[in-house]
Amino acid sequence: MKRILLCAVVLCVWMSEQAEAQFRNRTQTTTPQLNENNLNYAAPQEYTIAGIEVTGLSLLDKNAMVSLTGLKIGDKIKIPGDGISGAIRKLWKHGLIGDATISVQKIEGDQVFLVIALTERPRLNDFYFTGISKGRQSSLKEDLKLIRGKIVNDATIRNTELSVKKHFVKKGFLNTVVKVYQESDTLARGNVRLRIDVDLKTKVKINAIHIEGNHDVADGKLKKKLKKTHERPRFALHRALLAEAFAFRPGKIKPALDSSRNLTTLDVKEFINRHVKLNIFAGSKFIRSEFDADKLSLIEYYNSQGYRDAEILADTIVNFDKSNIDVKIKVYEGRKYYFRNITWVGNYIHSSNTLNKILDINKGDVYNNELLTKKTTFNPKGADISGLYMDDGYLFFQVRPIEVAVVGDSIDVEMRIHEGDQATIDEVFISGNERTNDHVIRRELSTIPGQKFRRSDLIRTQQMLSQMGYFNPQKIEQDIRPNPADGTVDIEWKVEEQSNDQIELSGGWGGFY
Repeated sequence: MKRILLCAVVLCVWMSEQAEAQFRNRTQTTTPQLNENNLNYAAPQEYTIAGIEVTGLSLLDKNAMVSLTGLKIGDKIKIPGDGISGAIRKLWKHGLIGDATISVQKIEGDQVFLVIALTERPRLNDFYFTGISKGRQSSLKEDLKLIRGKIVNDATIRNTELSVKKHFVKKGFLNTVVKVYQESDTLARGNVRLRIDVDLKTKVKINAIHIEGNHDVADGKLKKKLKKTHERPRFALHRALLAEAFAFRPGKIKPALDSSRNLTTLDVKEFINRHVKLNIFAGSKFIRSEFDADKLSLIEYYNSQGYRDAEILADTIVNFDKSNIDVKIKVYEGRKYYFRNITWVGNYIHSSNTLNKILDINKGDVYNNELLTKKTTFNPKGADISGLYMDDGYLFFQVRPIEVAVVGDSIDVEMRIHEGDQATIDEVFISGNERTNDHVIRRELSTIPGQKFRRSDLIRTQQMLSQMGYFNPQKIEQDIRPNPADGTVDIEWKVEEQSNDQIELSGGWGGFY
């Protein structure tokens, strides 16, 4: 019995050692989990990617995300190394995900299995505004580039805030404050609504316009050329006079009465302009687009007065108070120029004397390039050089004014002409007339196939079509198609019909005789 018991004990001990040995061996062959504690950053090892698993996605395609990382099964990769961080940077670059981590699931020999854990960015389901009326909202929605289903990221929020602010800055609300907040959509998982809070503040108006650098043209004259940019109305003349009176000292009597002290009419005008503004019906709000257009008008005015080198060096907006600003414009006038000699080159049909009479610009006149262009191309108030040639069929006529010499304040201009050949009208087309027959329109046309081209015929036809009452006068267009190869021209008249339904009522009454 003792012998049997001893054998049983020995057998149990032996089986226990065998089990422990098998467990030890199995533990030693188990694939270790790679983490921060057992990675050797000093000696990265190279592995072959044996598998890639993607987690955390609901809308995006897993294979597409793996493709974006640049990682592929079978590629060699060092862990730790730049391959993992580079893959994460590629994912971030496309802005599709909010968070990304790449970890090692397991290692089997020289093979590694990776897990890419991603967090999708929310998508836009809807957006709404607070702080502005429905009327303002409808016009604002047209300017915003918010598309339902589009991924919402930091750039979306920032661009929305800038677009809303820019929209209202154009309307004069320079101090507009915009904040955009994301709200989880309870009906659609992974989607958000954007709440756009808008605080318009008050419209910014122009307190004063200061112009610097103008020596020859007065401030008041320049401000009148700003068609949409005006100072707010004010009448402070009495305040200025009272301030001068209280600041007056006996010691200033003699200088004031000194006959050598000059006070010009310009000084008086400038004093009144500074303290009196009675533009009650002109708006004084500041709108950037209108201000930019007014700056161009200012330069055009300078150019028309002979200052061809005039330019605006700088413009600055300075806060006067919470709802008013001062506008500062620094100009460079340059020199005032005059026409000297005007010569003609390439004119064979008409003499230089004839062309000079039509041009009507004489030596010593103020240099005005706009006037020169108008007199050579199209002058709505009189004759011009192009009209002289084109009314005789010279459709291909061209004239180019070239400044050939600048001597002091005088400019010599050479008018280089290409007369070309006369053009004959080949075909005349009509389009856009759905109810009106072609023959009804053609009997009003002065542009007839076979005739010489004349610009005056185009103008006359435009007037006749407008007076018919069948078409929108603003939509009547002419498409001129020259054919220089055979000296012909095709003309297409484009019209847009309008409603001309009319009811005529007439009545009469005869008295008793």
